[in-house]
Amino acid sequence: MSRSPSTAPWLIALVILCLGKQASVRADQTLARRDTEQAVELQCSRSNGPWSPCRMGIQKVGSQWWIQMGNERIRFEHDGSGHVRMRTGAHAAWTSVEPNWAGNQVLCWGSICARGAFPLD
Repeated sequence: MSRSPSTAPWLIALVILCLGKQASVRADQTLARRDTEQAVELQCSRSNGPWSPCRMGIQKVGSQWWIQMGNERIRFEHDGSGHVRMRTGAHAAWTSVEPNWAGNQVLCWGSICARGAFPLD
């Protein structure tokens, strides 16, 4: 069975199209994984109180996250220009907080501090 010369460009175009779609799907899947919420176990302290287990959930790395301390969920948002705000409770007002490193693997936002391996990227 011989192939005509005109079939080869068509076949090549089809292969390129399929490979391009696969790469696009993989890129979309990678972005979707990046935007899905992750959670890590940490230790937290409020107002220099004792450290206790807590959980940090990352909705969007670097811009939206939360800390669960017992039954309380504290939400954080970063606007990309260095300003961070915090909200305790679903209907509470947002308040500006100053993020700062307070020691080895200890990151604080206002009176809330967390320590552990943070997913910063």
